[in-house]
Amino acid sequence: MLAGCGSRLTQQTIADAARRPIVRDTAAGPSGSPGSATTNAPASSDQTGGTSTAGSTSGATAAGSAGTGGSGGGGSSSSGHVATSPSSGGTTSPSAAATGASNATSGSTIDLGNVGTYSGVIGAVFSGAQQALGVWQAYINAHGGLAGHPVHIYIEDDGGDPTTSATEVQQEVTQDHVIAFVGNLVPLTASASVSYLQQQNIPVIGGDASSDTWWQSPMLFPASGSDVGPYQANFTIKAAAAKGGTKMAFLYCVEDTTCTNAYQSLIVQNGIAADGVDPVYVSSISITQPDFTTQCLDAKQAGATFVYFAGDGDSLERMANDCAAQGYNPLYAADSIAVSATIASNPHLNGLIAGQTNFPWVDSYTPAQALYQQAVKTYDPGLVGSASTAAEWASGMLAVAADKYLTATPTSAEFLQGLWSIKGDDLGGLSPPLTFNQNAPATPSNCFFLMTLQNGQFVDLQNGATTCVSS
Repeated sequence: MLAGCGSRLTQQTIADAARRPIVRDTAAGPSGSPGSATTNAPASSDQTGGTSTAGSTSGATAAGSAGTGGSGGGGSSSSGHVATSPSSGGTTSPSAAATGASNATSGSTIDLGNVGTYSGVIGAVFSGAQQALGVWQAYINAHGGLAGHPVHIYIEDDGGDPTTSATEVQQEVTQDHVIAFVGNLVPLTASASVSYLQQQNIPVIGGDASSDTWWQSPMLFPASGSDVGPYQANFTIKAAAAKGGTKMAFLYCVEDTTCTNAYQSLIVQNGIAADGVDPVYVSSISITQPDFTTQCLDAKQAGATFVYFAGDGDSLERMANDCAAQGYNPLYAADSIAVSATIASNPHLNGLIAGQTNFPWVDSYTPAQALYQQAVKTYDPGLVGSASTAAEWASGMLAVAADKYLTATPTSAEFLQGLWSIKGDDLGGLSPPLTFNQNAPATPSNCFFLMTLQNGQFVDLQNGATTCVSS
């Protein structure tokens, strides 16, 4: 037990545990592996488990939510605009969570779910995501919660298995009584639970948004730019070509449909024609392969001046190292999930061009971006930033933007009403402009952020803004 008479833990330890979401050890690996958990937390909204900043889970606790007594604030978009709250008789007030103002929670707890692929062959891609959700939960509960309600997040790892993913979604609804999901990172398993979510009318607020499924269901609300079609890749490739020449090597992983979809749309369907580049070398890869020497030599012989890499960050690093060993040092280009702060120190990736569907995690150009930096500094200063951590924060703040219709007893229907009201909202610079439609799929946004790696530091080439593209 963490709390109660006779507890030997410090008050700070108890408070820290209270801020953390519940993480279960369903599909996760052994303790200490990325996304692992060591304790099954009880399916009760008044108990929290704890993800440590290292990514493992401490014991379940009855310490409750991070919020304390006081009056809760009304909801509004995290972009800082003023929203009308139905429960306030038409008065308007900015959300405390949106502005960073301290405002304690006082309402009943809102239980939210999260299902992600945190282990298995692509689990490392989402390193830091669970911790980022923990940062958001801690921050939101210290700043008024959602419309005055403290938040509890239940996190499950599906290991990339569709059957497991569908089961976990249903269990979180039936056992944990979640009324919405937030930040689901399920590139291989998104479609597995869509029919159930639609039957139950339960929204998924933000996530990886890397498969077409995200733009086909009225229950999925992406908090990022669209991966439908070749648009993001076109955007990144054009930027790379402007810096690194027009002869391109195109490498794509076989494990993730996002990668294979890019191959189909850009190479097979010739979507690359709009970019003014010549794909002199094309090859599939595996994110588990230990050596990329063959691809390096083939790309070098083909005269490729830059490499577009559709895969994960660890594989990108291995390729850059192997190519350098062969005297081949092209410019590299990659999108979203391949990019994290862990690769910044690799000198062979200097100059990397990286398109992003959410704000670059290094940004503080807008108040909403700066709020993310402050929250990380306050609640988990050891968190390694990545496209995944940015996506999770944006997902959480999309939930803030959708909380305006939540009443004393929040429901999924009230969340849906708030989501449907969002039109052209960029969450204060955390995402491209987002537009959702009642009982219909989200409107895709072909607007993206752009980063580069300069001497060990990631830099936003667009100063916190997005560029929208048509091809």
